[in-house]
Amino acid sequence: MAGLKQCVKQILVNKQHRAYDREVKARNLSYDRWIREKEDKLGIEESISEQNARSLTNDFLTTVFEGKYKKNEGNNSDFDDFCRKFEIEQRNFTVVSPELFSLPVNIRFWKNLNTDVILMPFYYGNISRIALKFICREFKNNKNLILIYGDEDVVKKDENQRMVRTEPWLKPDWSPDRFLSSFYFGGLIAVRTEAFQEALGYCEREEVPEAETDARSFCYRILFEMIRLHNGFSKGHKEDGVPVCHVRQILFHSMEIGYEQIKDLRLLLAEEKRKEEIYKDVAEAQKEDEGVLLSVIIPSKDNPEVLLSCIHSILARTRTAYRYEILVVDNGSSEENKRAIMEKLSALPETAGMKGCRYLYQPMPFNFSKMCNLGAKEAGGNLLLFLNDDMEVIQPDWMSLMLEKARLPYVGGVGAKLLYPDSEVIQHAGITNLRVGPAHKLQFLDDGKVHYYGMNRGVHNMLGATGACLMMRREVFEEAGGFREELAVAFNDVDLCYTIYENGYYNVVRNDVVLYHHESLSRGKDGESEEKQLRLLREKDILYERHQELYGKDPFYHPYLTMDMLESEYSPAYRYEVTIDMPWAEASLCTKEVLSAREDRCLVVGMECAMDLYKWQYGVSPDKGEVKISSDEMGYYFQGYSFVIGADNACYKKTLLLKNKEFGEVWGIALDRRYRQDIKENLKDQLNVDLTGYAAKLRKKILSPGVYQFGMLAVDQCSRQKLVNWSNWVLEVDTDE
Repeated sequence: MAGLKQCVKQILVNKQHRAYDREVKARNLSYDRWIREKEDKLGIEESISEQNARSLTNDFLTTVFEGKYKKNEGNNSDFDDFCRKFEIEQRNFTVVSPELFSLPVNIRFWKNLNTDVILMPFYYGNISRIALKFICREFKNNKNLILIYGDEDVVKKDENQRMVRTEPWLKPDWSPDRFLSSFYFGGLIAVRTEAFQEALGYCEREEVPEAETDARSFCYRILFEMIRLHNGFSKGHKEDGVPVCHVRQILFHSMEIGYEQIKDLRLLLAEEKRKEEIYKDVAEAQKEDEGVLLSVIIPSKDNPEVLLSCIHSILARTRTAYRYEILVVDNGSSEENKRAIMEKLSALPETAGMKGCRYLYQPMPFNFSKMCNLGAKEAGGNLLLFLNDDMEVIQPDWMSLMLEKARLPYVGGVGAKLLYPDSEVIQHAGITNLRVGPAHKLQFLDDGKVHYYGMNRGVHNMLGATGACLMMRREVFEEAGGFREELAVAFNDVDLCYTIYENGYYNVVRNDVVLYHHESLSRGKDGESEEKQLRLLREKDILYERHQELYGKDPFYHPYLTMDMLESEYSPAYRYEVTIDMPWAEASLCTKEVLSAREDRCLVVGMECAMDLYKWQYGVSPDKGEVKISSDEMGYYFQGYSFVIGADNACYKKTLLLKNKEFGEVWGIALDRRYRQDIKENLKDQLNVDLTGYAAKLRKKILSPGVYQFGMLAVDQCSRQKLVNWSNWVLEVDTDE
């Protein structure tokens, strides 16, 4: 009898495996397939055939069509056929060969170009079939544009020797400080010839030294001057006023050799020798450093050891020509701690740069925003640095480097890269604005590795930086209205940075400035309790009610990257896309079935997205939104992952659970399984974890008002085993909606 049972079970297991393998194959969407489908939906016609292109003058010139480079034979002609094909009249293109950029500078060549637009492929690859259409359209629609760049990927053979597209480089919109740090434009740019030659003439008139040894570094130099002359390094970033355009599509396919060049490509500007040239707008101000005073504002309460450790690290390790003061804002330490702090602070020695330390004691409920605003009001500096009391300075030039950026007229807030103590584990490298909320990309990853084309290296423009270490000019802070005191705990720094961006400034994160952040030593972590989690969600609602135009958008984070879940990596969106057009999930009460299941931690429940559908689309609740929808259209979207440790996951059917915290009733929600490459790669020792992802869309009217806890029910389809486990995530169903 036991043998028969085992035989029947094996038949069931084999049946489950066959169905599972079919579903894995259907749901395993590759980047190559996904991006081609995206481009097909754009409705862009194929590039024109090579025979329709007329060759150009000069041995350095090439024409690029249908993914091929054709060496010019030196014949004279024009692009009339090409222009008519793309509905652009009288527009001539010159496409220079990548070979040109490895040769000595030929100024005469650039000065004699008689064309409207120059296409510059900086390394070998193929111009995409949609590139020229987009380039023509953007130049035609915006007369202020002088430079266009796009995204790129790599074309190479897969294991079946098929040419496939892989490794996308999805770039930010115009980022002036990233441009000064690295040539992030990548493999292909298009520039207006007139603007390029204007910058070339400027360099000749100003007798700018030609330290460059090849055409590539020479072009970088001219591009910098060209963008500067057209106000690319100025406050204000409205689309019609910015001279640089990022086309958010794949315009270039590099070969593997080109991909290797991308990794090490850096703007060849010698920073120390040319710093005064690069920062021309503040050259005069930098000669008056005696007038600069930086106020370091540190909120703190009942953490004398942590606070003093932070201050001692500043005094012992900071080397700067600037003057600074320290202000400690205490919202009500005990009398014992208050005395200890006052004694220690009064005994601090004045260093060459530090011009005093003040202690502002004002008992009040914890409100980070109010404490920072109080410090700013009492500060004497024309620059402000907001610093957590659990920070540790570890490099001498940190303050000077941050000040260098903060003093630029177009720069708003300046942040730094933060690591977990005594490690190379990243805690913060800038704030990214996702649909699910502000995110710390790269958090928990190893800083010893270079992540996503240098996102943890150099200097980047980001939408925000953490208030744990955030510097800005006083005028920027006051123009933004300071920290919003209604955001007492969370998102106050994000709100400030978003406001600064909306005021026309560029926020900066310096990854070449590193501090240790002893995170949460002072007050614990958000989300540890139901109360904190719900408070976090409410404050996030306030954030997006104030910044509805930014909801679901980030100019420095590509929309083809993951927007719908919090993850550390920079991943293409197809892995975690929210699909609200999916059918409504079936839901039923299953309290008894759940009670009969064995609660077991081997059933892992991961929640990544639990959002009101209206908020997902518009960023605010229905009562605050302009778009009106019926109650039948209202609902929730859930997304996450789940697997059973040490078991054959192909054999389990999973049901998402929502348990009413007050009444104990449990709703079971049918799930749509999703392929998760990341979990498969991270759980190599587990069996059949390809489809551990899940998603579901639930009608709102099914749930009564209240707070619900998420869980998972896993039923083995080849035995009678039933497992249940609960997440600490909760969902609040509002009584007013």
